[in-house]
Amino acid sequence: MGVLGTWNYPLGTIFVGAAGALAAGNRVIAKPSEVSANAAEASERLVRRYFAEEEFAIVQGGPDMAQAMTALPFDHILFTGSPAVGRKVYEAAAANLTPVTLELGGKCPAIVGKGASLAQVCESLVFGKLLNAGQTCIAADYAFVHVDQMESFVAALRAQVAKCYPNAASNPDFTSIINDRQFARLQGLLDDAEAKGATVLNLSDNGDGTLPERHRIVPLAVLDVTDDMAMMQEEIFGPILPIMPYRSEDELIRYVNRHERPLALYYFGDESEERRKIISETHAGGVTLNGTVMHVFQRRLPFGGIGQSGIGAYTGVASFERFTHYKPVFSQPKLSLLGQLLPPYSSKTEGLLNIFEKIL
Repeated sequence: MGVLGTWNYPLGTIFVGAAGALAAGNRVIAKPSEVSANAAEASERLVRRYFAEEEFAIVQGGPDMAQAMTALPFDHILFTGSPAVGRKVYEAAAANLTPVTLELGGKCPAIVGKGASLAQVCESLVFGKLLNAGQTCIAADYAFVHVDQMESFVAALRAQVAKCYPNAASNPDFTSIINDRQFARLQGLLDDAEAKGATVLNLSDNGDGTLPERHRIVPLAVLDVTDDMAMMQEEIFGPILPIMPYRSEDELIRYVNRHERPLALYYFGDESEERRKIISETHAGGVTLNGTVMHVFQRRLPFGGIGQSGIGAYTGVASFERFTHYKPVFSQPKLSLLGQLLPPYSSKTEGLLNIFEKIL
């Protein structure tokens, strides 16, 4: 097994995948992301302490190392990361016909039903969206809110941010963006949206909410977004939440289905028919009802994407199944009917086939 991890959850994306692979009887070579260098060094140190190298080994390096790994004839490759890099991994693995599991990102929608409690919605949404400052592949990427509740929703969201992250610019419980490159990317998304008519709301305090010297962006909401804005075309991966109004379920279902399939979908509300319609008429890698991100922690459920958001699912029992080849073995008994099925065929053969048909 080859395992390639990410910088945003550098331990989880290495060790959760490796645990499933080892449980299924594989040996593992894993490469942590070079972006989170301290975590990569800690991973290597721990693995060297507890595993023989031929069982589980950590290798370090940049894109060249990742490229070299994906060109090796592994029995399976697990990659977690962006769709752009996932395509490269898939292409490299295809040269050896190596099976892959790709856990990618996606624009995960949060749908707020008209009858949902906004206080409860925002409690879950703030937790899931601002975990790791939004640098989470299953974070809600945008929220659909009924047009009649937009103002109330923004007020409830602001109140929950104030409760969890007062003065987010300096709050030690709120983390920063990983590096200059990611900060500049997020700043570019904000600049593009504002230039095209969007309204950016600072949910924490005053000012524009960006602190380049600290790589920090406070929780921001974005209103009046349109599809031509860059933040509506790519995964945001930061503490920025576009909020879109809707008038009918059909309207939001059409929007979700018109775009790439998300890694996760979140629905808030207690109306069973509305819930059934949204779940049955949209596609997503996984769903949490009346909450966010919690489906990934349920070890009896597989975790994985669909379409643009990934290939294959793992964690828990699903890891054993995903990283195992079930090799069927049949032993032919000495007493066999094979001789009765050989040509030349007769009415007796036809009779046996009719019996088999009834049994099967």
